[in-house]
Amino acid sequence: MTNVKTIFKTALLSVILITAASCDDWLTIVPEDSQVLETYYTSENAVNDNTASLYAAITWQDFDLNFMWMAGDELSGDLFYTYDQEGHFYYMTFQNGNTFLTQGWNGLYRVVSYCNNIINGMPAVARANGVSDVVINRALGEARCIRGIAYYFLTEYWGDVPVVTDNNIAGDDVVRHTQASVYEFIRRDLEFAKDNLPASPFQAGRCTKWTAEGMLAKLHLTMASHLNDANSAANFAKAKEYAADVINNSSLSLYPDLTTLFYPEANNCSESLFAIQCTQDGYGYGNPRNISLSRNALITLGSSWGAGKGPTLSLQESFDAGDLRRPLTFMRNGDHYNNLGGGGYSYSNYTETEDPNEMLAHVRKYLVGANADCGGLSGATNQDAGNNLYLLRLADVYLVYVEACIAAGSSTNDALALSVFTQIRQRADLGWTNSAITFDQLIKERRVEFAFESINFFDVKRMAYRDADNAIAYLNNMHRERQYVSNGEYTEEERNAANACHGGFVSVTPDDDPTGKGSIYYLSTTPPVISFTKDNLYLPVPAETRTKTPNIMADPVEYQF
Repeated sequence: MTNVKTIFKTALLSVILITAASCDDWLTIVPEDSQVLETYYTSENAVNDNTASLYAAITWQDFDLNFMWMAGDELSGDLFYTYDQEGHFYYMTFQNGNTFLTQGWNGLYRVVSYCNNIINGMPAVARANGVSDVVINRALGEARCIRGIAYYFLTEYWGDVPVVTDNNIAGDDVVRHTQASVYEFIRRDLEFAKDNLPASPFQAGRCTKWTAEGMLAKLHLTMASHLNDANSAANFAKAKEYAADVINNSSLSLYPDLTTLFYPEANNCSESLFAIQCTQDGYGYGNPRNISLSRNALITLGSSWGAGKGPTLSLQESFDAGDLRRPLTFMRNGDHYNNLGGGGYSYSNYTETEDPNEMLAHVRKYLVGANADCGGLSGATNQDAGNNLYLLRLADVYLVYVEACIAAGSSTNDALALSVFTQIRQRADLGWTNSAITFDQLIKERRVEFAFESINFFDVKRMAYRDADNAIAYLNNMHRERQYVSNGEYTEEERNAANACHGGFVSVTPDDDPTGKGSIYYLSTTPPVISFTKDNLYLPVPAETRTKTPNIMADPVEYQF
């Protein structure tokens, strides 16, 4: 089967011709040139070439390069990083001038604008050139599915956001639309996609009916989590229905090998419902995480920017003993990896070139090491590794089904929910013998399954829709202020002792130790407390956007369908 990646270069050239995107405008407002369109959409291949661009990492660059992990993983309390504007997401102190906040907004609307150009400009021209309605509607299904996904991210991060369907809209005409009407817009896009996409991808990596149904399940679950809404119960039922259809009828299955699930060899596997397609065509075209999240160049044999990043202590505490996902999510003292570092990497707190961070652990997920570890696709020079970035996995749909069964209650004993929940845990070498699954158990399972995949903040948002006070308590109980201090009284060998990792020793400060020495690492007993309020649950509209679209901060209005 032809892979969608193989036509990226042709596709991206066509996108430049049709949608000459301006980096200076968050709406990517450009004329949809009818003359160019008439000479371009001449065949099925031409249509497919252009829709291929919607999957490319370069199209999603401003979203996936930085904002995706900052907003998805730092906001959720999974990733520790405190440097400069990146750290604003950890502390939730971002202002509307934050560079990465602006990039995320612009990046998602760029995806929307690319989708709009296909939706608005392609059908009539392609039809006039003899392209079949089946091909046209399939392409529309792809564009509307991906536009729906982009709008889902936008409304979950920012709440009330502009629904833009015409790239030629004037800045003065841009207003925000209520979150409820954005949800309805997304639903209509995904419903169209469900009805017009094939059950199997016509090229590897393309959206299918199951992509749309998986996102519909997640959308209805999100809508249902607004428990005060009169349609909440009906939306839980729809979420359950769509998720069950994917589980029972798609013939898809969980990828069996956790050790390579985030390596190139798992690209577009049976678990991947939608992923940003990453290629080694230079900066912006591939997966940057091998560089941006790795601890040291010893891992990539190239560049590395992740020394100061690590799993928060609360995330580390969420993993059960024996969970295979733990060393595949983050590294800590004593862990060894055969497929990192060009054939092997052992993690120690201290080496000649490496120091511990404040979490005594570093990120592992999405790291693919050096070229020898991943078929030459490490991207160690240009931050363009060849492993895709998942935006929707089958495991997510499994747990969406469980959550939909719990609905507004506190637990479920639904047989299918117990089955899929158990399958996810069995893959991690854990069992499940309980006769029910509670909401808290589900949230914990989602946290460890999707850590560093940049979607866990959406779980926090659904918790907040159910009970905002509970969601804030969940965030505050993580105690993000906790950081380890390295005690210089101990030797390098002692600092690398078998138990010299979080959870392996009792933290004792020198002041609290009668000997005055304290433990190898210790936590401050009086750190400045990091606390959150309901105001932290929505991101501010970027300052740049407020300037270019002066009416955007007016009260949101209903979108007129």
